[in-house]
Amino acid sequence: SKDIAEVMSMDADLTSKVMRTVNSLAYAPKIPIKGLDHAVTMLGKSELERVVMMVGAKVAIPTHVPSDLNLSSFWLDASLRAIIARDLANLVDPPRAGLCFSSGFLEDLSVPIIAASKGNEYVEVYRTSIEGQKPLHEIEQEKFGWDHAELGALVCNEWDLPEDIGAAISAQNEPNSELRPDPVYYVSDLSVQSNETWQEHFKDQVMTRHQIKEPALDSILGGAEDKARDLVRLIS
Repeated sequence: SKDIAEVMSMDADLTSKVMRTVNSLAYAPKIPIKGLDHAVTMLGKSELERVVMMVGAKVAIPTHVPSDLNLSSFWLDASLRAIIARDLANLVDPPRAGLCFSSGFLEDLSVPIIAASKGNEYVEVYRTSIEGQKPLHEIEQEKFGWDHAELGALVCNEWDLPEDIGAAISAQNEPNSELRPDPVYYVSDLSVQSNETWQEHFKDQVMTRHQIKEPALDSILGGAEDKARDLVRLIS
């Protein structure tokens, strides 16, 4: 915990956001977490490191993007992916639940970066995908010859994020990849705007591959949006 303490001691705002995050509905601790040592005890060092990294990455991502890219909706989508991926992983791949949470949150981290660079040309691509016409990575490949997953992995490498997160982000759209846990793939095309349609597709995919009954998935999905909204509020 010494390394985490050193990082957090340099930035009071980061510390505040991290502590609010670990006390959010997303983590739902049985008792309030009151300090760094308590957080390490309750969550474990590696999980707390992931929270610090996730909050820090959000702070570092550009906010000066075309107004048509709604960053509030963007971060709600990111939080919803993180919650659902983590909660599903707790059922199908518990050792990698933390990885699923971090990767789910950061899957689209390159989108605002691309939008800040390419402006409305890219926002139109993003909007087309959000409206459900075609997956974002397919439109990007057709128009630019690359996609946000590739660039996201490069950003992870540039920022020295853990290799497993970069690998999971790079393979988020590949159905049979061994580079990421399955939940990261299942949530990759999630959007709050098309959440009801997406939920049925999500459940079909999961029940086809895993021995999980629909009520268990309904339980995950039912509470996810409230947790996600709480998470966004606390780290903003």
